Amino acid sequence: MLAQKMGASDMHTIMAAGFAGGIGLSGGACGALGAAIWLIGMDLLRKGNKFAFQAPHAVDVIGKFTKCTNYEFECSKIVRRKFKSMQDHTRYLRDGGCAEILGALATA
Repeated sequence: MLAQKMGASDMHTIMAAGFAGGIGLSGGACGALGAAIWLIGMDLLRKGNKFAFQAPHAVDVIGKFTKCTNYEFECSKIVRRKFKSMQDHTRYLRDGGCAEILGALATA
């Protein structure tokens, strides 16, 4: 969902979904944040720029994310639960879970 909102290609959308879903399902970190940083990095590389974790774009997206999550990074703490399956995670997002976070990251 985030990759589509960010205008990523179909290939990058599929790659980001797998990446984000895997992180999110583990409950250890927010997959959308990881996907947003990766997508921004891919865009910078495509434009011939270098990308590093401390790149201004990454710092900006992390700032937007932390404002939405009260400075929490762990998925399970943000949503106050762990997902039982990919379908559970998908249903949660489809039903509007994390909408504020996805909206903020999509504008990064």
